[in-house]
Amino acid sequence: MMAVCHGRRKKHPQQILIVPQERVVRCASSAGNTVLVTVSGKLFLSSQNEDSGALKGIDLPGAHVQDATIYRGEIIFVADTGEVFCCKLDGSDIRVVNIEEPRKTCSHGQEERGRRVRISQVASGQDHILYLSNKNEIWVQGCGPALGLFTNKVENEITNPVRLDFFQGRKVLQVDAGGFFSVALVEEIKEDTSEKDSDFKGETDLDSYVRTCDHCRVETGDRVLFDDTDDAVKCPLGLGITKGCNTPDRKSDILSPALSSVNLDGRSSQNSVAPEELDATDGFPCSGVYPKDDNEKRTKDDDFYKRKHKVSDCSDFEVVDCNEQDRKDLENVDSDSVSGSSIFINTDAARQFISKQLSWMTSKSEGEGEDEVYRSVGYRYPIDSATVLIKENVASAASSAASLVATGVKTVSDKVGQLSRHFSSSEGGILEGEDISPDADPFSMEDMPRRIALDTSMIRSESCDTRSLPRTLSGDLRNEKSHTRTASGGFARMEGNSLVERGPKQVEETATQMMEGGRAVINSEFDQGYGPREWLILEEDQEETSATSLTPQTGVWTWGSGNKGQLGLGDNNHRTSPCNVIPLNHQGIIKVVCGSHHAAALTIDGQIYSWGDNASGQLGVGSIGFSSSPKVLIIMDAVQDIAAGNDYTLAVSLKGKLLCTDQIKEGKTSDLEEMGDIDENLYVCSVLCSDDSLIYTVDSCVDEVKSFQQEEALYLTVLKMAGENLINPLMTSLNTPGNAKNGTTSFHDKNEIVECKRALFEAYMNLLWVVAYMIKSMTGRVPIIDLPVISNVEELKTVYGNYISKVCDVLAVTGFILVGKDATATMEKFRLLLLNLVPSISSKTNNETLSFVLLQPLERIHQYEKFLSVLQSSEKMFHSPFTQNRIFIASAYWRQLSNRANKEKMEAEVTRSYWESSSSRFYEALALPSRRVLRDSRVHAITVYNAGRFSSHSFLLLSDTLVHCHYTTYTLYPLSTMWVETVPNTSTLQNAIQLTTPEDTITLVCQVSQEKSLWSYSLQEAIKKNIPGVSEMMRSPPLVRTAEYTFTKHPQYKDATYKGQWFCGKLHGEGTLEWKDGRRYEGQFRQSIFHGPGRKEVPGSDGVTIYEGTWVSGKLEGRGVIKYGNKDIYSGFLKDGQPHGHGELKKGQFSSQAASVYTGEWSNGSRHGYGVLDDIAQGEKFLGMWQNNQRQGPGMVVTMNGVYYEGTFSQNKLSGFGLMMFEDGTHYEGELGSGGTFSGKGVLKYPGGDVLEGTFTGSWAVGVKVNAMLHRAGPMQEEVTQPPSSFGKLSVSVSQKWVAIFRHCEEQLSISSMENKETSKVWEALAAHLNTEKLALQRLGGSLEALDGLDRIPDQKDDLTWDGFQDLQSYLNKAFDSRLHPLGHLLKSLVDAFRATYGGVVAHPCLLQYAVDEVRSFTSRLYSLVCILFPSLPGEGSNILLQSPDEEEVVVTAATVVHPWLLPHVYSPLSTLYVLQHQKEDTEYWNRLLKWNRQSDIALMTFLGVDVKFWLPEGGSIVESSHALGSIKDHHFTDAVDTLQLLSTSFTPQDKLALIHSTFQQVNKSVANKLGTNFLWCMDDLFPVFQYVVVRSRIQHLGAEIELIEDLLDPHLQLGELGIMFTTLKACYYQIQNEKMNVAS
Repeated sequence: MMAVCHGRRKKHPQQILIVPQERVVRCASSAGNTVLVTVSGKLFLSSQNEDSGALKGIDLPGAHVQDATIYRGEIIFVADTGEVFCCKLDGSDIRVVNIEEPRKTCSHGQEERGRRVRISQVASGQDHILYLSNKNEIWVQGCGPALGLFTNKVENEITNPVRLDFFQGRKVLQVDAGGFFSVALVEEIKEDTSEKDSDFKGETDLDSYVRTCDHCRVETGDRVLFDDTDDAVKCPLGLGITKGCNTPDRKSDILSPALSSVNLDGRSSQNSVAPEELDATDGFPCSGVYPKDDNEKRTKDDDFYKRKHKVSDCSDFEVVDCNEQDRKDLENVDSDSVSGSSIFINTDAARQFISKQLSWMTSKSEGEGEDEVYRSVGYRYPIDSATVLIKENVASAASSAASLVATGVKTVSDKVGQLSRHFSSSEGGILEGEDISPDADPFSMEDMPRRIALDTSMIRSESCDTRSLPRTLSGDLRNEKSHTRTASGGFARMEGNSLVERGPKQVEETATQMMEGGRAVINSEFDQGYGPREWLILEEDQEETSATSLTPQTGVWTWGSGNKGQLGLGDNNHRTSPCNVIPLNHQGIIKVVCGSHHAAALTIDGQIYSWGDNASGQLGVGSIGFSSSPKVLIIMDAVQDIAAGNDYTLAVSLKGKLLCTDQIKEGKTSDLEEMGDIDENLYVCSVLCSDDSLIYTVDSCVDEVKSFQQEEALYLTVLKMAGENLINPLMTSLNTPGNAKNGTTSFHDKNEIVECKRALFEAYMNLLWVVAYMIKSMTGRVPIIDLPVISNVEELKTVYGNYISKVCDVLAVTGFILVGKDATATMEKFRLLLLNLVPSISSKTNNETLSFVLLQPLERIHQYEKFLSVLQSSEKMFHSPFTQNRIFIASAYWRQLSNRANKEKMEAEVTRSYWESSSSRFYEALALPSRRVLRDSRVHAITVYNAGRFSSHSFLLLSDTLVHCHYTTYTLYPLSTMWVETVPNTSTLQNAIQLTTPEDTITLVCQVSQEKSLWSYSLQEAIKKNIPGVSEMMRSPPLVRTAEYTFTKHPQYKDATYKGQWFCGKLHGEGTLEWKDGRRYEGQFRQSIFHGPGRKEVPGSDGVTIYEGTWVSGKLEGRGVIKYGNKDIYSGFLKDGQPHGHGELKKGQFSSQAASVYTGEWSNGSRHGYGVLDDIAQGEKFLGMWQNNQRQGPGMVVTMNGVYYEGTFSQNKLSGFGLMMFEDGTHYEGELGSGGTFSGKGVLKYPGGDVLEGTFTGSWAVGVKVNAMLHRAGPMQEEVTQPPSSFGKLSVSVSQKWVAIFRHCEEQLSISSMENKETSKVWEALAAHLNTEKLALQRLGGSLEALDGLDRIPDQKDDLTWDGFQDLQSYLNKAFDSRLHPLGHLLKSLVDAFRATYGGVVAHPCLLQYAVDEVRSFTSRLYSLVCILFPSLPGEGSNILLQSPDEEEVVVTAATVVHPWLLPHVYSPLSTLYVLQHQKEDTEYWNRLLKWNRQSDIALMTFLGVDVKFWLPEGGSIVESSHALGSIKDHHFTDAVDTLQLLSTSFTPQDKLALIHSTFQQVNKSVANKLGTNFLWCMDDLFPVFQYVVVRSRIQHLGAEIELIEDLLDPHLQLGELGIMFTTLKACYYQIQNEKMNVAS
């Protein structure tokens, strides 16, 4: 209920009105007149001259009043739309108060009208009035220094409201006015100047530009941007929408801030807006329709308000109903307004429009976080993903115009931020049915529908009401609390009757938001380079938290007359501009109030500061005349609300008592005591007063909740006082060395201890900020379920849990000891302050007081648990099942935390006692802040088994290690790498425990079995706590765990540190081992040995050598890679860590003089077997046998100069008989020497047939000494084109090449020999290999798609069928395509070897025959392996004819199975060799082909002998057709020509023959279309036509293609139809090549 009384100075007020179901939120009084504003937005007037309880209501259709005041005999009130009205004291003559920004004039002389200003709060004094805008700016009107406009001259009257520019860049939260002074609660944001400079560097200043000026548009790039306060219709992105040709343009540039509103002398500026200068539309609040005639509009305005704003004579809060005509007028106005000023009429329409317009952006993922633009304006709440997408994409679109890059992004981002507050799910306070579109006109009546009134009914016992904040600030806090309960912000949110779960990251983020919110309220200066997130920083957030903190700082500012100290600035001087009341900084001020000549401020923890005139005792601080500085009131109970009248101050305690000063308590003039006129059984929630009017709210209460709030306020007061007066100074003293005089450092000054104390102080301040946030959250009507100890229990558990750890760390290692004179002096000052709040500390020492302060949060945890237990068991309160459940859960959390606090505190005290009793050396060596003493063998006896009689062994179990003391030495055994096992009792061993560590196994014995059980349990529990992720519910620590250990005496791993998995003291699983000398191994272990995939780095003199692959028993085995320190790289198979089997070694860089690539076989690290060495520096390639890194046996060499020689090598030298061939066709057979030199007898044959036979010495490139006989060739002898008879006989046979590659594949398939081939065993071996590869792939995080389908064995039958062959091909397709399959790896290795042999710049035509032989060998050997897997395939050399249901036939041979997978990979180097081999013939063919293709189709076909019937048009003569078609080219048989041109794009002979067959079909189709389908071919007709197609196809290397087909074609394809077609193609090629006649002849 609400109690209202007049005549404050009467002990028993005569005029009292009890108003049910309606709460007054604003009261203003002057000269016996009182104005009341209710929570539902109604405005009531009252006068002491009226009858008792008479109230008059002003009816504002569709509008809600949110603030009012009395100024100079008129009532000034503010609607929730931001519009300001004024009327007479009787409620008549309602008018609009226009508040606009100044007009703006550009350099071109164009003027622009100012923008409207929305107002949210108003306060007035004797000669001045303050308006607080929705943008948190102050606008003033009146005269005197209270305006803050640098003037104290009364005659300088400000007739129109002007902005107080002093607070630009700050956020004004609340204003109030005394008689001749003003007070403001201001929040100042720390700006990141570096970021601001970078963002606006080079940006054009738009202050001097006007939107309506064409010249300004050109200069600014036509940037027409609009403010949200404009009346123009806009789309959701803030862009203007044309409403019609008669609608005036009301847009303005939001980038142009208003010019100074007032001159320095305080008079109105020439740009100030006078009433006669205002637009006629400015004063019309009822509609968005703008009449054409101004007079008509004003007349309508006056008539309407005369009828509508009636004064009610009723004594209650009812309003007189409108008559029928009034309703019609209102309906007309509303309907016109809706159609004229808004493109949306409800929330759903706005959402639909936004979704439709921005649907292309919605595919982006969530979680982008805040944008820098939002951070720069202090937007602290999470933005949902849709808002981020709008911002990013709109900014991106704006950047497309170069002139819009600088300002466009910022402006559009600001508009999007505005948009986000309209449709974001995390924004609270939007009422149902309210138009939230950004284009809504805030000053039109259709935007002021009757909103859903707030529920003012009295809440049952589940809520508590403490309305202590001003309207603006409390509204912000309620919105913030709404944010904190959204999923996007990380807080729990309600959905139905369940609570949405939050992960650890969300809880940490929410805890951070709570700390930042509390820090803003407390306004703490505790900032030593870190913020409240210091201990909550996530790894991925490190970059973000490095930015400058933007935590707002709140302060009280005053200005005006100070003759009685009412400004609180320490003197009684006037101030013509706002000044900061410094003593109130960092006190957490949340509300300020003003009397006539005094002021008071309320802090977040319920303290009151007052200052100013005290003639009537209104300050409550004693009998002093006045106080020019704020004085804190000493009161027993915390205060939740304050108010101030002319010469008195009121306060409401958390106990619900109304406290007062002045003469309300007769006989008392200077004490703030309880007001005796209030019924003791009533609970006062809030109070309002003005002049002589007093209003207080009475509500039911929950005693337990109110007691809890009072205790929490006192708790915050102690925390705040300690933080400011103790923690901050101690934090500063930590940077001073402890004992600098003698150059030594005490234990208290060790880095670990200093950092521990620093962490404790940080945690204390974090706790202070969180408690401040809790009290802030309990402001207003808060349901029990929303109390922070319940709703934010997880966040509070995180913060308090962190504090428990930090405070116990300090308690365990040093205790709470003050070190240094400065710290002692600081504590003495703090104790004097604390005595006023906690008198019980008077008997405590300084150290005991410090202990009390730092351990108080632990005691508060117990109080939280007790409070929730009372709520849970109280019979006075009724809770819903859901509320009961939430209280139960929160109680369990706090009970768990309370038990943890008791346990950790006890462990810390025991630890400190042990260190105090130990020697200083032992203490300094082992004492760490996080380490606790758990068990001591001196108290609980245990010793080493079989210890000597005179030996001394003792054990100390710490929280992270076991200490074994032996005489004066000790050994540490980390618990994370310790395994405990109880030993069964035997006749010789009783009560024993075995400890296994990485380097030792220790057996300990106890005297009794009980001690054995206790030691075993203590060890097991301590070990569990040292293993991450292990639950306390586990009976024993896991045998397999992840831990870190440094070896000290292991013969192989000494001084190495291992991080990874363990199993019973052995390195087992994934891990990393690092030595101090730089050696490093990362991979799999088995029983402390390298085993499995791994990588080892070994530093050397020439760099780091890297071994990577599969390890077996500590050695690298199988496939692997070795990267040597000199940049050489070996890739291939290894054994015992050395290259063994097939591999490739790349030496040097390709630009160096020693670059080479060896591909071939290895044995124990040496080249051994067949291999190819490509010596890039020498420009030669060796293909042959090796032994012990030397060329040994048959081989051949090809050089870049075109020289080819082969022979037998011995120890890298060529000797004996050999063959040498040169580019021009000359070849030599005889004795050869090292490096391909002539060295003995031989025969040199020239291409022309001449022969030199004799002795040759020297080099072909330098010079040859000859002693020989010349045999001249005969005159008719043809040029020699065939290679000599010895060619190929001196090289390595094809069966000896690449044996190791096939051997590795056979080993993987478990094929010991080709004679013993059991298909089932091969498939089993294959499955095991694929499973191993699958596990390795999963470990590396790779995709398993490469193995998809390979683990399934295809169905096989004894006889091969068409379907079976299709399944076979499908399987081979996947197998050959996957390197993880043995066949796929085999194919890849063969292809790499083939390319290394025959590819590159050293390709030689002499190598063609070897390449063809290798392809045939690959086909044969691959097919043999495939036949083992699929025994139904025909044997090599035979074939099977299969026919599909569609009568499609295929002949299955080795080539059919293997060529489709092999030839595409080797085709490039193979075709190159064919081209080199046929270069001469193809050149002649190509030159003739170019000449023939210059001719027209008629000429070419006539020359080739094509019959005229194939080209002569039907019914035409030869002569006429020759003239008509004489110039046409490439017009005949085009489909056949296109098909044949694809010959060079196919790879296998089968595919090439299929294309030739298709070409003939296309020729036949073309002829059939002309001559009919019954036409029969003869070779005389077919050959010329096909020759024409070959000529027009222009295949450059047709000879090479023909020979490739011949060499690799299956024998069964050489006969039949395909054979005839292929023969025809060859005949065409030879005909073109050898044709002697030309077309012209």
